[in-house]
Amino acid sequence: MTPNLQIELRRFISSNVVSKLNKFYFENDALLIKGIDVSIGTILMGLYNKAEESDFYSEIVSMLKEDSTFYQEIDFNAGRILSVDDCYRLEGNDFLKELFSNKKGRISEMVSNEVGIKSETAREILNFSALLVVSYLRNNLQLLESLKLLLEDQKRDILNSIPPGIKIILGFSCYETVEDKNQSIGRSIFTLFGHNFFSF
Repeated sequence: MTPNLQIELRRFISSNVVSKLNKFYFENDALLIKGIDVSIGTILMGLYNKAEESDFYSEIVSMLKEDSTFYQEIDFNAGRILSVDDCYRLEGNDFLKELFSNKKGRISEMVSNEVGIKSETAREILNFSALLVVSYLRNNLQLLESLKLLLEDQKRDILNSIPPGIKIILGFSCYETVEDKNQSIGRSIFTLFGHNFFSF
């Protein structure tokens, strides 16, 4: 079965994870969730933009070692992050450099501005999201061969989760993601994350 990458990644963001992250950042929970969602979409589109670079996907996944603290703190079978500490602050930055190079700072500031969270929070949840995405791929290596096609197929939905300013920095037109209004109007922060947000 073909996974929906965003849905698969969102299921790791439980209320417990949000609560633990907010011990560091003191943001509104709903805004922090939105920031993580935007960051996950941004990372996925960063990967999409690298699709034509030979072996990029396998190379970036190989950067994540099995002894990574973050990687070891994820229970992939249960879709849970077991512990949330600040290891991602150091571990995530290298992946962002590979994905966005000199655009990394601008993207971070745009996440802050578009979502309404502090600059420091935006920087760190981008690190967190980059590690989550790469960890998911590291645990599902079979997806790497079809990742380009998956991202192409799911591109519209992913772009619809990203604010206009970030899309432009990533090289996408805002008009590229116009969809039927009936499909998008019913979306909310809580339906994006499904039941897992309310589970403890």
